[in-house]
Amino acid sequence: MTPTAATLDPHPRLRPRGSNQEGVRQYNERVVLQTIRLHGALPKADLARLTHLSPQTVSIIIERLLEDDLVIKQAPVRGKVGQPSVPISLNPDGAFSVGIKVGRRNMDALLVDFTGRVRQRHTLPYPWPDPDTLFDDIARHVTQLQAHLHDTLGAAKADRLLGVGVAAPFSLGGWQTLLGMPEAKARTWQAIDIPTRMQDTTRLPVHFVKDTSAACVAELVA
Repeated sequence: MTPTAATLDPHPRLRPRGSNQEGVRQYNERVVLQTIRLHGALPKADLARLTHLSPQTVSIIIERLLEDDLVIKQAPVRGKVGQPSVPISLNPDGAFSVGIKVGRRNMDALLVDFTGRVRQRHTLPYPWPDPDTLFDDIARHVTQLQAHLHDTLGAAKADRLLGVGVAAPFSLGGWQTLLGMPEAKARTWQAIDIPTRMQDTTRLPVHFVKDTSAACVAELVA
């Protein structure tokens, strides 16, 4: 049996809600995708109830998302009465991103699929982040992740790597004493715009967030 909308929605403040007004197509698509991300595979009827979108609007959005290969249909679920429902789930191979954590003692680079699952992870330990070498190291690891995506999915899907998310402490140079970082290196960090350097390094769209903020968002989503 398909669960009711009430049982699917234990945290109403986290519930995405759509709009039936014109001109909000992209927003409504994100609302539908986020609802599936929060609750798992859902039939269109439950998506309509949870998002407060009309069934017709949800059907149109799902057809577009299917065409874009961002969602997939699961096996039909038969209930006691009526037609079987078809749950819609996220397509893990629909899109990919790279997550970069610039830490005080190591750098992590992760290839993440559309469901949030980590497909590949690289870790680079160091005594302190060296601004003269770190961005070259990041470029090398991102290239390796791109190669892994190409080798596992083929050239047709390799272009689904859409961007890079970067989490790092603010004012890395301010950690000089704790990390034992040379003073000259600490001063160099003060003049570096991390998002801009990362954009130049990876040639991909970059979203930057403070490491503690990223951890809070990850905890909320998980």
